[in-house]
Amino acid sequence: MPFADTTHLTDLNGYLSRIDDVRGWCVPQLWQMLWPLARAIGPGPVAEIGIYEGKFLIGLIKTFDPDNAHRHAAIDVFDLQEFNLDGAGVGNEAAFDANLVAQGLAAARVEKVRTDSLALTLRDANQLAKKHGRFAAFSVDGCHEVTHTMADIEFAMSVVDPRGIIFVDDYINPQWPGVGEAVAKMYLLRNFAFVPLAYGCNKLILCSISYHKTYLALMRDYLKAAHPKTPFKEVTRFGFRTLTVLPKLGVPWTDIGDDA
Repeated sequence: MPFADTTHLTDLNGYLSRIDDVRGWCVPQLWQMLWPLARAIGPGPVAEIGIYEGKFLIGLIKTFDPDNAHRHAAIDVFDLQEFNLDGAGVGNEAAFDANLVAQGLAAARVEKVRTDSLALTLRDANQLAKKHGRFAAFSVDGCHEVTHTMADIEFAMSVVDPRGIIFVDDYINPQWPGVGEAVAKMYLLRNFAFVPLAYGCNKLILCSISYHKTYLALMRDYLKAAHPKTPFKEVTRFGFRTLTVLPKLGVPWTDIGDDA
């Protein structure tokens, strides 16, 4: 059920081919996993906690909002650096604004929420969803301490559409062990509507348990058809079948397409 046209794909692939123009820690090979999910989810607003200079958030906007029909959310402490407890990344508001403009996105399309994410409440979640609609994709990349990561993932779950997906950055990065510990504590102690779906390019992807089987098959089929040289393995995480995807990062980027 594709939602892309030639203009959408040209714009998105153009950004992915020059993604390093924006500082940050996101690689275009991530879209080998993301694209089949985006096609299934369709257009919608996106959000991120911990935007740094906007590298991944801009990519999400270009993926999920081809018609410029939605307003998105950037949640960061920005200049409130007393809340940046682990120094995982210093969000640069001026650089973020400049990058939006440079990538052809109006700053007015993104609501900036300046706060410590631990201060976010159910009321904040309800207000955010009321203003933007429920999110098609939500990236969790804020403070990487255990408490923050758990709170941020649960906040994301409260505002993401049941069809949507959540990205958890640095899941098994040894420099940020709090993220993996947070995920383990969550899924070993409780049940959640959103469950692990796939890992690759330094990000764990979560989806609703209702869509898990469908999305797993979509990703598997798309990788085999469109990126046959990308190795992946189906493994069990916290009782759920998931994919571990290992794109080759040292080879030239190949455009994603809507024909696989």
